[in-house]
Amino acid sequence: MYTNSRNQSIRLGNELGKGGAATVYLNALDKTKAVKIFKPDFLSKEITLAKRIEQLNKLSSVASLTINFGKIPKSVGSWPLDLVRDRLGRTVGFTMDTVNNGIDLTQIIMARDNSAFFKYRNRPNYTQWRDSFLYYPGGLKNRFILAYYLSLFFDKIYNLRDHRGVEIDLELCNFDIKPNNILVAIDKIEGNSHIVPYILDLDNLTLKNKSGILAPVHPQFTPEYKAPEGPLNKFYDYYSLAVIFYQLIFDIHPFMAIQGGTRFTDGTEMDFFVKNKCFPWGHNRKFLSKMTQDDIRHGNFQRISSELQILFLRSFDSDSPSLRPSMNEWSKAFLSILNNRSVNFERIFVFP
Repeated sequence: MYTNSRNQSIRLGNELGKGGAATVYLNALDKTKAVKIFKPDFLSKEITLAKRIEQLNKLSSVASLTINFGKIPKSVGSWPLDLVRDRLGRTVGFTMDTVNNGIDLTQIIMARDNSAFFKYRNRPNYTQWRDSFLYYPGGLKNRFILAYYLSLFFDKIYNLRDHRGVEIDLELCNFDIKPNNILVAIDKIEGNSHIVPYILDLDNLTLKNKSGILAPVHPQFTPEYKAPEGPLNKFYDYYSLAVIFYQLIFDIHPFMAIQGGTRFTDGTEMDFFVKNKCFPWGHNRKFLSKMTQDDIRHGNFQRISSELQILFLRSFDSDSPSLRPSMNEWSKAFLSILNNRSVNFERIFVFP
């Protein structure tokens, strides 16, 4: 039997998902909420997890962690809204908002043809997802819209403020931001369809303030989104998110499909190019072969606004991680493009 922080019983409904660390169920008494229960061996290994969940739960009552779509607020993701305790009173999980009919951001990034969405073919929004995000001229604007909302949602995490707009003395960072930890839904809100992201696994967040740091014992990393340096802080996460923005817009990882020339000769080791800042449009591009810039996908970099080009260069070509753009800078740049009536999304890029 499980109870919440008010000692009320929690009934588990249908299983929604399962991983190595936890199982997620629908809350049988409130179907707008899900319940995440961690496995005992994972709780034993991650000795700071229960404490972090408890602190994040306290934060949820004071921090502004939603984005309004019209007049409807949407949670930024799997925030611990209440605690889940076992018979002995130990924190073993939490409740969170659910997301309706969400799909994995990986599917959208890889959506070069209809097959990318095939596994969702029985979902109600299957046709709309496919038509909205395929990497072709009609889907490009929606990818910019999604990038804009992602930057807004993550800005809520990295720029914590209370409901009055006052800054909160707490820095959060994740270290393992990747597309399959982000869901995307198309929600009908007040008669209009909206692209709404939802960030998973927020229980992995590291908490840092003036009094100390509370971090996972075994932080996770995904090579394609791993920043080339330490320390582990929000600027590390900014790198991961810049990679996702680049993939959404250009249909390719910023350090993939590039070939070295002269000094840099190993075209198979992406890590080598990342660490040596061999971004196709950065200051070390002279060490790459010309075919890199000729690749249609990387070549589209020249067709975006100079404002966006500078943000990507700061992300992948700077010697200082602290120069990487904030989520607020990204959101302003994406919004500027979306509001620019002279931008023709049908013609902005050359498509393979």
